[in-house]
Amino acid sequence: MRWSLGTSSDMIVMMSETGHSTADCRVLGVIEGAPYLGQNPRASQRVSVWVNGILQCETSLSRPGLIAFFIPDDALGQPVSISLDHPDALSPAAVGEVDDKRRLAFACRTLHLWSVNRRPAKVQPSPPAVAATPAMLLGGFESLGDNCEFGIAQRLSGSESLGLLRFTATPLASLVDMLLHELDSIGEPGNIELDLRGDPQEYILTEKRYNLTYHTFMYADQMPASRVRHREAQKLTLLRRRMLDDLRSARRIYVLKHNATLREEDVIAVFLLLRRYGPNRLLYVVPTDDHNPPGTVEVLMPDLARGYIDRFAPYDNAADLSLDCWLAICRQAERALPGGTP
Repeated sequence: MRWSLGTSSDMIVMMSETGHSTADCRVLGVIEGAPYLGQNPRASQRVSVWVNGILQCETSLSRPGLIAFFIPDDALGQPVSISLDHPDALSPAAVGEVDDKRRLAFACRTLHLWSVNRRPAKVQPSPPAVAATPAMLLGGFESLGDNCEFGIAQRLSGSESLGLLRFTATPLASLVDMLLHELDSIGEPGNIELDLRGDPQEYILTEKRYNLTYHTFMYADQMPASRVRHREAQKLTLLRRRMLDDLRSARRIYVLKHNATLREEDVIAVFLLLRRYGPNRLLYVVPTDDHNPPGTVEVLMPDLARGYIDRFAPYDNAADLSLDCWLAICRQAERALPGGTP
């Protein structure tokens, strides 16, 4: 692990030929980093990544995470200069922690380079399998966020599969942090915060370690907060163990959707995190466009597919979803992602 010092840092990487034509593949760089925030847990470190003098991405880290960016095609076969700008670096001495005057931005743990297909392979539409009911079909998938839309689609189809993130508001940064740390601390009572909202007053739970939020469907006139906290701590502990077991056995297809389209680089980085646990598969769902009708699925990499939906449910009414399109996407994804590969 190396700390980035000052407001900029550099690394030189020798890129070898990948064995694939650049007409077919791109190279993705993924840096794993943890920001230095001093004594302000709400702070963040801005980071810009330049490759051979060309800006590739701008992001910020408020918790341990990944910085993903593509390497330009003309960089293969020669030394590549990766420069990082991090203007928010600060010294531990300045915030009164220790007598360390270095200006720290974030700790760089690893840099990985991956080959990514340039032209996704379309999956040919297929009729539903006779034996696969909607409940059986969607029961083979598990949501990674960002809200409860897919979990409700499972319920409407008749599937009630358990899932840690099934009905949880899960920001992308929180998902990455969880996967980096093997869901550590989930279920600890000290990380559970309860809020009363609505009429009647419902307990809304926030898991503070990863900033996860969900409805408990328990109310102030039913039980005291202490009992709710105890019940939810037990439930979260159980769901954490189950999700780790599922990740390691790679028995499900994970589903990632965000109403605001994510960068392809960030989706691939999440997929690579899932692969640390086992040969996991990921379906990323985005809004349809002029070239991809609703229900279309394409393969970006082995075990990583992108599906196109006609519309997402609004955040304020996640039950207003397009169930038929979700079923069509999952049907095609089941064909596109038939099983994890080692």
